[in-house]
This record gives sequence, C-alpha cells and structure tokens, in this order.
Amino acid sequence: MRLKSALALGLMVPVAGAVLLAAPVSAAKKEAAPSGPSIKPSPEAIKIYQDADKALKAKDAAGAKAKIDELQGVAKTPDDQYLVGQLLIGYGQANNDQNALRDGVNKSLDSGKLAPADAAKFNFFKGQFATQAKDYDGAIQAFTNAVNGGYNPGDTEVMLAEAYFSKATSGSNVANNQLTPQGKQIANDGLIHLKKAIEAKQAAGQPVDGSWYSRGFRMAALSGSPDQAYWSTSALKGGGQAENWRIALRSFQDSHRTMTRDENLDVLRLMAASGSLKESYSYGEYADAALKAGLFGEVKAVIEQGRSAGNLQPTQLADIYKVANDGIGADRASLPSAEASATKAANGKMAASTASAYLGYGDYAKAATLYRLALQKGGVSADEVNTRLGIALAKSGDTAGARAAFGAVTTPGARKDIAGFWTTWLDSKGAA
Repeated sequence: MRLKSALALGLMVPVAGAVLLAAPVSAAKKEAAPSGPSIKPSPEAIKIYQDADKALKAKDAAGAKAKIDELQGVAKTPDDQYLVGQLLIGYGQANNDQNALRDGVNKSLDSGKLAPADAAKFNFFKGQFATQAKDYDGAIQAFTNAVNGGYNPGDTEVMLAEAYFSKATSGSNVANNQLTPQGKQIANDGLIHLKKAIEAKQAAGQPVDGSWYSRGFRMAALSGSPDQAYWSTSALKGGGQAENWRIALRSFQDSHRTMTRDENLDVLRLMAASGSLKESYSYGEYADAALKAGLFGEVKAVIEQGRSAGNLQPTQLADIYKVANDGIGADRASLPSAEASATKAANGKMAASTASAYLGYGDYAKAATLYRLALQKGGVSADEVNTRLGIALAKSGDTAGARAAFGAVTTPGARKDIAGFWTTWLDSKGAA
C-alpha cells in the first residue's frame, strides 16, 4: 500500500505565459491588416490622419505620435476611432511598440467597423496581448471570439486552452501546490479546447505538435479530468517523455493504493525502463520492493542506476545496497540448482521465482524460458507470469513476443492495466 501522493512530488507544472504560443504578436500589423471597411470619418479626423500617415511613411516617429495623439483628442465617431486604431498599429509595428500595437488592435475592434473575418483575426491578437498581461479572463473572451469567427481554428483553440490553463494555475485557484476545485474546473474547460485544437489539425491533415498532448496530459493529471485515459495514452504513445511516464505511473499508483507488492514492483520496473525514476524516494521504493521479493541482483542494479544518473548520492540507500551486495554471491550460486528443481516441480511456482531472479540479474533469455515453464506447469498467477514474461522479452528486444505476453494478461484489474502500460511503452519506443 502506498501513502505518498504524486501531487506532493512536484507534479504541479509552473506556467510562464503562453507555452503553446502560436503566431508572434509582432506579426499583428502584417497579419491583421484588414481589407478596409467603408468608413466616413469626420473632415477634421481625415486631415490629421493624412498628416500622421505621412509622418509614418517618412519614419518620423515623434511627428507621427504627436498626430496620433491629436487625432485621439478629436475622434468622436466609430469611423474616427477606426482610423486611430490603424495608425496605432502602423506606429507600433514601425517602432516595435507593443503598447501601441495592443491599443491599435483594441480600438480597431471597439470601433465596430471591422468585417467579421478581420474582427476574428484582431481578436486573436487581442487575446495574445491579454495573455502577456496575465489578463486571462480577457484572453479567454478574445480567443473565444476569434474561434467563433473561424480564425485559424487549430492554433486559436490552443491559445484559448492555454488561457484557461494559465488562469487555472494562478492566484486563488492554487492552494498547497495543487489546484482548487475551481481551478480544476477551469483546467478541464481548457482541455475541451485543446482537444478541439488537436481535432482541427487532424481534420486539416496537419501534424499535431507532440507538446500539445504532453500539456493536455499534465493538466488532466492536475485536474483529475475524466478524460485522463485519453490524454495519458496520447501523450505516452507520442514519444513518451520521461516526465509524462513519471506522472502517469505515479498517478496510477495513487489511484491503486491497494496494489500488491508484486504489482507495484512491475510498475516500478516500468518507471526504470522509461527513465522516469527521478527522486531518491522512487529508488528507495523500488529497492525495498525488490529486496522483499528476494531479488538481490535487482536491488543492486537499481541503486547503481540511480547513482550513475546522479539521482542518488553514494551514501543514499547504502544499508540496503550492502544487504543485497552481500547476498548476491550465494544467491547466484543457488540458481542452477533452483532451475533444476523447477523442471522437476509439480507446479510452476519454483520456475516463476527462479525466473524473477534471473530477470533481476539481467539474464532475460533464461528468465523468459523459466517463465514459460511456469505457465506450462501451472499453479501460478498466469497474469503475473505473463506480465513478467513480457518484461523479460521486451528487455531482450523481442518486441513481438513481449506484445503477445502482455496481451495474454486478460483479467480486469491493476495487473491488466500494468500490462497495458508496458504495451504503451513498447508503442512509444516505436514513435520516438
């Protein structure tokens, strides 16, 4: 039984702005330039606009700014406001002035003079500006308007999703490094839009960035989304980043706290295989489970793996390492005799335990042979033995054999889910 929660192990993903940023805001002038509505500004506004436009073309920043300010002072009608907005966009683009660009986009929208398609485009940029200012409610509204206007569905839905995620992981929506119930609901709203973004890309025959799946998976884990299975499978199959595996397997452990030691050991083996053992706690948990199973070689191997990766200091787990190291000589010497006894035994229990010892020492061929013998003789948990046969074959490079063994685990429950994770790991290796 496990007591430590994955959410207490650094699962919270800090958000720094729009991590799934699509088009840069600096493209607003070029990208957002409308075809030009039919407007009738006041005569006074027209004259000032013409003077400001001349100054912009002459690269007279100070002169242009003065005229834009003058125009803002006299602008009374929506048509006048539209001219102000366009000048601000031109000024902001020419002088790399993000504030001017933002104000120009907003004034152009507020004028109500933009055609629907142009309004959708401007709302996309308005949403980006709002995101940069951490005005997540404003960003959500702007991106929603852009989506409803049909602007660039895939990328805009991603930005809308990210605005929800940023809101969910900020302010009062976070407590004790976890999302509050309100934060979880906001994150789940974002996941709906992220899934729509993926579907839009797929419908257009365009590739989906793997980071979208990773982002969705991590937010689903944080929020306890009912769609966790979708996000988990998508993220792990799409390249299987080590951090994604850590989150998936820790979350699985958290939701299966009554797993047996043997079931948990096979989860920890997958954490090691996927590179997702990170903190000393994980290595200690693995080493302890292996030691209790009498697998001295596996205890030594996992501790040495942690030390080699820099995740364990030389002094960490020193006591358990010594126990395993001291016992390896006699243990290995006993294996040929145990193997001989296994072939004569009435059932497969001796074969299965001897196979696990060979598995711990990295002799995968011998382990596979004995696991098959255990299945042949019977008297063992076929699901457990098939899982471990699959592990041995997977580590030996026999992917087809491993898939068949994992597929033979059919009884619903934790053991079948574990075999499914191992199969997904095989899939991720093919995608990487």
